[in-house]
Amino acid sequence: MTTPLNKVFITANGCNRRLLDAKRLKDYFTENNFRVVEHPRMADYILFFASALNDVRIHESWDIIQRLQKYDGELVILGCLQEAVPAEFEKKWSGRHLRIKDMNRIDTFFPHIQTPYKNIPYSHIPFPLQGIYKGIYPKICLKRIVAYLKKPSRITEKLQSYIHRNKRENYDTCFIWVSQGCANKCSFCAERKTVGDLISRPVEDIAMEYRRHLEKGMRRFELIGDDVGSYGTDAESNFPELINRLSEIDKDYDVHWVIKHLHPKFIIKYRDAILALAHAQKLTEIICCFQSGSNRILELMNRNHSIEDIIETLQIFKEKLPNIRLATNIIVGFPSETEEEFEMTLAVFDKVPFTRVHLLKYFESEGADSSLIPDKIDDAVINKRIKKAKKFFRNKRIYCQSRD
Repeated sequence: MTTPLNKVFITANGCNRRLLDAKRLKDYFTENNFRVVEHPRMADYILFFASALNDVRIHESWDIIQRLQKYDGELVILGCLQEAVPAEFEKKWSGRHLRIKDMNRIDTFFPHIQTPYKNIPYSHIPFPLQGIYKGIYPKICLKRIVAYLKKPSRITEKLQSYIHRNKRENYDTCFIWVSQGCANKCSFCAERKTVGDLISRPVEDIAMEYRRHLEKGMRRFELIGDDVGSYGTDAESNFPELINRLSEIDKDYDVHWVIKHLHPKFIIKYRDAILALAHAQKLTEIICCFQSGSNRILELMNRNHSIEDIIETLQIFKEKLPNIRLATNIIVGFPSETEEEFEMTLAVFDKVPFTRVHLLKYFESEGADSSLIPDKIDDAVINKRIKKAKKFFRNKRIYCQSRD
């Protein structure tokens, strides 16, 4: 009698959104009587969510793919890699793969599916971090140790990270998906092509899920999506309508919210509604990525906001709510960025008291519109600016995360 192919191994190296997708995928296989195993050598199918955040992540993704190919199970690539480097992906990968926006097609990959992927509830907890790299982690760990020994400055960065550990993201939280896909057209981003157009969940669906989690005793929540602020713009609704509805439900509870991936243009547009939420002592942190302090660069990035407007808005937040935590992303080395414009980006931190910053080295993704912009910045210049930025953030005691 032939043993059915029903053992799957799932892993990822991406952001929380992809870890939530990985957890949903695990629930999908469990619901369909597949066995989710803890090591790729045990699996008939190996599913990997491959990150393409930047050049470092892309190299890491290909390294993991190479290692996973050594096992007998069929490897299926998911995530953002195929859109970030489409030509490289086509050259290096001939196996099955899916973009995030096509995840409902996963049903066609496996026999005897009874419950389709679209019927599996969104996950509110990420795929467990200890499951990541299981079986291949020791080699990657050794590789990173060698990298630290070759570059002692990274050890200093790790020590700084430990000192400021209270400023890191809090993962002890319940994630609430409000939408998937992105309506923005930021020129540096290829991810929007893999996540697809904006699809907002109905307000009442989110409300029912929120109520269930409250009744289970959960009190820390993070509203998550590929672009949270654009919620409802595809469905005659909007973000303030959503947060007002959730506030009606939790009025008898002591809850804390984090709003992540909030585009500056929406925090400006919905300032009063978000301030009202914060005044109710619910909102503890906003992650608002202004990316550059130069309006010329912001225009090239197609960000649709001015640096003056976002500075003024965030200053109002801190003035009215001094305990709120603000986090952001900045991109260093965007095409044609001058030294003066880089300094303008750092100057924003003299005006807005951010707690945490994610420092991103500009990555030339062939799937992004910015790849067509001339006047690329030399890698040595970008590295010099990143080194200067890290020193700047250390001196200001701002927790800096980077993957350069």
